[in-house]
Parts: sequence; structure tokens; C-alpha cells
Amino acid sequence: MAKNWFNFLSQNGASFNSQKEVSFSTSTNNNDNSAKAQNPGFFENDLFLTDLSWLGVIEASGADSKTFLQGQLTNDINIINPSQSQLSGLCTPKGRLRALFSIYANTDKLYLQLPFPLVEETLKRLKMFVMMSKVELIDISDSLIKIGIYGDKSEAYLKENGFSIPDKVNMVTEYNGMQLIRLASDKARFECVGSSENIQLLWESLHPHAQLLNSGQWKLLDIHAGIPNVFAESKEVFIPQMLNLQALNGINFKKGCYTGQEVVARMQYLGKLKRRMYRAHCDTQELPLPGSLLHSAESQSGQGSGNIVDAQFSPDGGIDLLAVITTDAVNNNDIFLDETLQVKLTLQDIPYSIETEE
Repeated sequence: MAKNWFNFLSQNGASFNSQKEVSFSTSTNNNDNSAKAQNPGFFENDLFLTDLSWLGVIEASGADSKTFLQGQLTNDINIINPSQSQLSGLCTPKGRLRALFSIYANTDKLYLQLPFPLVEETLKRLKMFVMMSKVELIDISDSLIKIGIYGDKSEAYLKENGFSIPDKVNMVTEYNGMQLIRLASDKARFECVGSSENIQLLWESLHPHAQLLNSGQWKLLDIHAGIPNVFAESKEVFIPQMLNLQALNGINFKKGCYTGQEVVARMQYLGKLKRRMYRAHCDTQELPLPGSLLHSAESQSGQGSGNIVDAQFSPDGGIDLLAVITTDAVNNNDIFLDETLQVKLTLQDIPYSIETEE
């Protein structure tokens, strides 16, 4: 993390763990399971603000950067431009996701954003296939500053600071060297990226009106929007369709070959998906890690009845989560967090249609 940005946030009550996840002294402690009691205004304020240093960034540049990435990732890289970002995955040859990126661009560079703990190994993996291609891949996680902005009044405050507002999810606008990306959510939600100097000025303008969120609370917004992440604990666990990427425009089935493409295409056209991602709630005070097994009374599989994608404390008590679950367990209402079958999951609506795109 850039030293000046770290110092600035620390002076504003921020502390960080080894994964660069932030906690603010003025917001809920994510390790406290009484989230609503500690933060009764959560989801009720007009403006929320957070640091996104827990997300790292790989920069791709060079004449062959798009061609190179087109042969590696699940989505059509040629669609990306300075006004359009996208979701895209990096798979193993067996079609399992090593990483899931949010990708955005300026005029000559692409930025692949993913959880920081995966940056080093993902960068190393991509570099293995560069060979003679004219592409340079570097880790710029510390130099590109990222913040999250959310709430009913976020658009108004951003306009006051000079921004044009992106109309649709994944659309991007630019102002004063900063890019503003619209994210999926129930209310207006944005990521803003730029230099530490410019982002600090924006933060100072927004902060007096905003409630600060911890990293876990921002991840909770992803959960509520049905947007998956792949973490170090869950890499190589899911194929893209298990995470609903076909419904989130994270897979292009008409592009050419990429690593794992045969498995992904076979599942789309010839297979039957027996597991997919659902949103759920359960009454517990323990946060399961990404990738953790789910259980059911009827499951005879060593794979259990599913796996956690992500889970965070809910402001209403208990935890909200995304999980990939077998269709049998869903149909039988037989999904539990624990092996003793005491903590049952209650499925909730996911805010988009799960339809196959061809």
C-alpha cells in the first residue's frame, strides 16, 4: 500500500490486517458478531465510504496485451474500453477458476483487479504464457488507490466533485485522472480508482457526509448483489457457471479458445449443472471461510452439499452468504453449515435471473 495513503487512512482511524482488509474505529468491528448493535445505522445512511486496498491490481500493457489475455480469460477482452469494464475468469485446464477479475482500462492499459492475496501467484501464472508476446504484466496494487462509495446520495456527492455518473453496471466514467465504475447493488454503488493524491482529495470531500465501512461490510454488499469473488481459500473449487458467471456477463461463449474453454463450453451445451450459486442466511455467530463445505443429511459425497463463496455478518443478526449448492440439497431443503446439521441455511432471492446465455 502506498505509504502516504496508509498514513492518511491510519490518521482517520483505519487499521489493516495481513490481507489489507480495513477496519475503522468509527465503524463496526467485523469480528464482533453483534453487527447491528454495534452499527445501528448500517444500510440506513445516505452515504458510505470505504478503502478497497484488499483488492490488488495487475496491469497489462503492450501491443499484444488484449490478444494475450483473450487466450487466457473467459470473457471477450475486446469489449473492454475506458468506458466499459467487465467480469472475467482465469481457469485451470480442467475449467476451475484460479482467479476472478474485475477488468477496466484506460487508453493503452488493462487493469485486472482481484483479492490481494492472489496477486503474486496469478501474476506468476500469467507470465508463464507470455513467451514472445509484446505484453508486460506488473503488480500495481500499491500505486493504484481504490475506494468504494455507496448510498442514496452517492451520485449527488460525486456530481458535486465533478464526476459524470455511469448509467449502467460496469460502465466507467473519468474525471481528473480518476475512473468511476458503477457496481451492482440495491442502491447506487461505485468504485473509484486513481492516484493517492486525487483519491485523498475526493475522500476528504466525501468523508464529512459519510459513514465508514469495514472491508467485510463492503463484501456484504457484493453478497446481497449476488456478485461472487474467488479468494485464496476457494481458488480451483468452482467452474464459472457454478458462480453464475453466465448470468453476470462473465463468460463469452462465442470467443475463441482459452485455458479451460473446452470444459466450460461442454458444461454449457452438453452437460447438466448440478451445483450453482445461491444467496442464503443462517443464524450463527461463526463466519465460515470461503470454500468451506456445506452439509446435508442425504449427501453421500465427500464434496458435501456445496461450498461457501463468501460469508459476512448481517446487520440483522446471523450471517448472509453466497454458496454453491447442489440442486438436490436445494430441492430437499437440506442445507446445513455444520456437520452436526444444527445450523440450517435459509435461501434468499438473488437479484438477477439465472438464465443460460448462448
